[in-house]
Amino acid sequence: MFPLEKIFGSRTRVKIIALFTTGVKRPYFVREISRTVNERLNAVRRELDILQKFGMLTSYDDKRRKYYLMNDKFALIEELASIMKKAGPGVEDVLFKSIDTIGDVKYACLSGYFTGVEGGATDIFLVGTLHEKQLEAFVRRIEMTINREIVYTPMTESEYKYRKNFNDVFLRQIFASPHKELVNRLSPDLQPSTLGKKQKAGAVVDRV
Repeated sequence: MFPLEKIFGSRTRVKIIALFTTGVKRPYFVREISRTVNERLNAVRRELDILQKFGMLTSYDDKRRKYYLMNDKFALIEELASIMKKAGPGVEDVLFKSIDTIGDVKYACLSGYFTGVEGGATDIFLVGTLHEKQLEAFVRRIEMTINREIVYTPMTESEYKYRKNFNDVFLRQIFASPHKELVNRLSPDLQPSTLGKKQKAGAVVDRV
């Protein structure tokens, strides 16, 4: 693997770029970024400041925390994302790491807010046998971290199968829009790609 830090300045900067270009599209606060990329806080702050000056990131303050997010108008987003994906595994977003604790998750994907689409059908879509209390706690942790409410939609596998067989419009809205898969343990006949009509051109599916 080519040492990208020779191009991008430092190992810490490479990890931060990977997080923002290949990870979940959401705001991250500074200490969270430091823990996620496993680098020292001062080094992370320095690189975030540089990336903001480059125009790649924007930031805002809220409740004594400084949040950073990708600047959608930055000209090199697609190129950087392509480089990072080819360079190796992306930086894992630990926010969703505990998803298996909510039950037997057969499928989970992020859409709406987490893919930069306002007014999407839902923000988190889940299929499986899920524990209601654990699911609510899981969602609350996410909302506390990103400091906003999210819309989540759980379904049993039988309900999902029924809706899929009838080419349900709600499912089509989710899978025809940009979405990022977190878990996919569905059987081949239940895969989202087999739902009704083909996905619209330009829809993004990023499996992790």
